Amino acid sequence: MDDLTIQKILKAGKVAAIVRREGALKLQKPGTSYLEVMDYCEKRIEELGAGIAWAQMAVNDVAAHFCPLEDDTAVSQEGQLIKVDIGTHVDGYIADNAMTVEVGKSHEHKDLIKAAQNALKAAVKLVEPGRTLAELGEAQMSEAQALGFTTVRNLCGHTIDHYQVHGGVSIPSFNNKEKKTIQEGWQVAIEPFVTPGDGLIKEKGQATIFMMRKNANARSPNARKIIDDMKDRNSLPFTTRWVSRKYGKGAAALGIRELLQNKVVTPYPPLAEISQSMVSQFEHSMIVGKKTTVYTRHEEDEW
Repeated sequence: MDDLTIQKILKAGKVAAIVRREGALKLQKPGTSYLEVMDYCEKRIEELGAGIAWAQMAVNDVAAHFCPLEDDTAVSQEGQLIKVDIGTHVDGYIADNAMTVEVGKSHEHKDLIKAAQNALKAAVKLVEPGRTLAELGEAQMSEAQALGFTTVRNLCGHTIDHYQVHGGVSIPSFNNKEKKTIQEGWQVAIEPFVTPGDGLIKEKGQATIFMMRKNANARSPNARKIIDDMKDRNSLPFTTRWVSRKYGKGAAALGIRELLQNKVVTPYPPLAEISQSMVSQFEHSMIVGKKTTVYTRHEEDEW
């Protein structure tokens, strides 16, 4: 990995950390609009000189993959557990990070939050060339169980490649006996999801997040406009409100429906814990080396 690439990755990471923390702290205040904060995060990414890979959130038992629609009126409420997941890029070099906050003055879920932080810290300490993926999973599960919880076993960390959120290697959050080893030069995102529930997720509700297949095509003007708008994203995700704000709700719905029918976009519905239990999440991205560089750590992060 050359110096210029590393500098781009580090820049993406710095922006991602700032925006992730700012967005989460805004939502921690009861009565804060989901929509306004996600819009803020997207704008802030660009203000700080990076590209938007994604700005997503998830509430309570939903672990991941929620973006508000343009007319969403929901606001944060006392006691909610809100995950904020921010992805940025500089010329396609991606940073991926997330954190969880409990809304208001409630501390009911402080142990659940702490367990996810501990799980992430334990795994990060082990990231070095030659370490097995199973060892990283064992470390995460052990920390979750130490406080009476479990990791979500069908969500995992991943490698990151140029313009690819998931680079092809999954990082388990439990000991799955995987003997594959971490390699020097990998970009890795570790993201333990922790719950008091069954430790599994399923799709729940309407997808508002999509990824476009390369070389996509379509017949209708509505669908072609979306393809044209998203082609420069090089398969990074987009969300419904980007399209509906530009073309209107009806045209957006028709265009996305055709793209789904033609299988040129992949939908990513919200992912909810199967027993409807709360889920916490913390995530960092890093470059693997003899001394691994965690490049999404904010100066105020304690994890």
